[in-house]
Amino acid sequence: MAILSRRQTLALASALPVGAALARAQSPAPSAIRGQQGKKLTLKLGSSQPTHAETAHTVFFDKFVSELTQHTNGDVGVIFYGDSQLGPEDKYVNQINTGTLDLMLTPSDWVPMVPELGVLTLGFLFDSLDQTGKVMDGEAGQKLAALFKQRTHAEILGWCYNFGARNVLTKTPVLTPADLKGKKLRVLPAPSYVQTFRLLGAAPVPMSFNEIYVSLQTGVIDGLEHDPPTILAFKFAEIAKQYTLTRHIFDPCAPVFSSATMNKLSSDEQQAVRAAATTAVMYQRQQAAAIEARCLDQLKQSGMQVHDIDRPALTNMVKPLWKTFTDQHPDSKPVLDAIMHDTNKTL
Repeated sequence: MAILSRRQTLALASALPVGAALARAQSPAPSAIRGQQGKKLTLKLGSSQPTHAETAHTVFFDKFVSELTQHTNGDVGVIFYGDSQLGPEDKYVNQINTGTLDLMLTPSDWVPMVPELGVLTLGFLFDSLDQTGKVMDGEAGQKLAALFKQRTHAEILGWCYNFGARNVLTKTPVLTPADLKGKKLRVLPAPSYVQTFRLLGAAPVPMSFNEIYVSLQTGVIDGLEHDPPTILAFKFAEIAKQYTLTRHIFDPCAPVFSSATMNKLSSDEQQAVRAAATTAVMYQRQQAAAIEARCLDQLKQSGMQVHDIDRPALTNMVKPLWKTFTDQHPDSKPVLDAIMHDTNKTL
């Protein structure tokens, strides 16, 4: 019965993207909409993250709507439609392109249309949240945003953070790169994640998020890779208590705004949208770093053992994937070159 109960709990959680790390089943029932109606125009932001919880999306949103209504004297407002009220996030792409949805925050859903976005999930490109932000504010982020705008009917208004780097959680300690050999690790079902861990010598197991707890409990997997808030929120440390700070992926999220909607706004309103997004991005980044640190401290206090590892060695093991990716997607090479320049990395 214990396993069945946990599976039922995680089945509900699986409706959320893995970035919705701070969602809680015991969150209070929503008593009101999240956001503010505009006197002239009300925009819609779609998300699969919970409406009434502190997540990477809602932290950005709350600051964004506050700034936007202030800049427009309340003429333009925004409502947050979380909990997949508007359908799965991969369906938002068409809605954004046609202008039936105004805003979303998950660029990964655009990968089929802009495969170059996959460069952001290549392992070990970034070393910290702060570095990721600085790099994405520079040439790399500008090139990727320009490519995105060319390929879509939308634009990226900035680069937010997910709530922390992804690390490796296991039942037995991983102290050196050799300790990863043969480890059955659940990874996100995406090619870059699978290939990263194959190159590290592990045995990656792509699986849905809702299967993780039971698979960890029954020994189907030896561990998983995820950020501290998710590990804490979904209680994976009840079974696996060894956490190795591989920090293999820092994947940004980004406010994506419909060009059809933008074109309907006055020049002053367009300026207000972009200014509000810039302020909200910087605010969200500050909160994300603090939340990651707080959750890692809570995990340590609960008895989790946290280990460092030789990240330069891991980086060298994964570098062949960088070239493979740019060979497959040549337009991503200038982006990768800019990232490597700003992070002092070489192939």
